[in-house]
Amino acid sequence: MKIKTNLWTGIIMGLFSLLLLIMLPEQVKLPAYDSGAPSPRILPSFALIGMLISSVILIFQSLVLKKEKIYEFDMKYELPAIIVIAMLCVFTALIINVGYVAAAFIVFPIMLFYAGERKPFAYILTLVAAIAIFYMFRSVLNISLPAFPGFGG
Repeated sequence: MKIKTNLWTGIIMGLFSLLLLIMLPEQVKLPAYDSGAPSPRILPSFALIGMLISSVILIFQSLVLKKEKIYEFDMKYELPAIIVIAMLCVFTALIINVGYVAAAFIVFPIMLFYAGERKPFAYILTLVAAIAIFYMFRSVLNISLPAFPGFGG
């Protein structure tokens, strides 16, 4: 399968930036009082508008200027990356349902095995790192990651 990179990148990122611009007011609330400081929405808005303008330029280059890079998508080479991305999506869903540590204990060993890792030390180190990250966020950064169900976060 051949993909026109400028065209498709422009379309996908343009739609993504529009969606985020629509969602921004709901996600980034304005302060209850006006302190005279810039709005907390200003930087995300600039970034999203810049992304939208860049997307329009890419689409213009592809359709009008006929500047295009064609990428040949070969499933044989792309499938491993797609599988890893799918596993990260599963990890995200599991974090919400079973907690960060449990999700890490389920997904990370599967990812290591898929990547061809067979040494037990790599598995142990990865799981210890997951626990350390959980407690670092909780104790040092005061950010609660989803904990074990019923354990509290």
